Amino acid sequence: MDSIKKYNNVRKVVVDVPKSIDTYVPNPTELEYTRGYITRFFIQKSNDSESPIYEVSKQNFRRYSTSKLYRGTTLRWRIKGPLEPVFNLNNEITDKGVRESNKVAIRIASEKIKNLKLYLPNFLQFYK
Repeated sequence: MDSIKKYNNVRKVVVDVPKSIDTYVPNPTELEYTRGYITRFFIQKSNDSESPIYEVSKQNFRRYSTSKLYRGTTLRWRIKGPLEPVFNLNNEITDKGVRESNKVAIRIASEKIKNLKLYLPNFLQFYK
């Protein structure tokens, strides 16, 4: 009898699964260009590392990333600055440059979403 009661309780659980994911394409503002970067938000089904990757808004990221059905990651994406590394007189790097900074950001975020580098092949996307 106990098992039947447990089953009936589990059966009543409602899971809020969106029928489609609202993707998002950032549109950097002048304030963000002045700051030099934007924060980007990505999700993927948590049970399939080969499933599609979606870029979503900050609001939707909060919703999806708290669900056990999705894994999420964020990255700081540079949109302004020198393209290539900048060195000082002692030949030390003072700025990695936009291209390398975005490569590193993707590498770090790829620890959570494996194939993110395939989703973001253009390291200079939104660069100004």
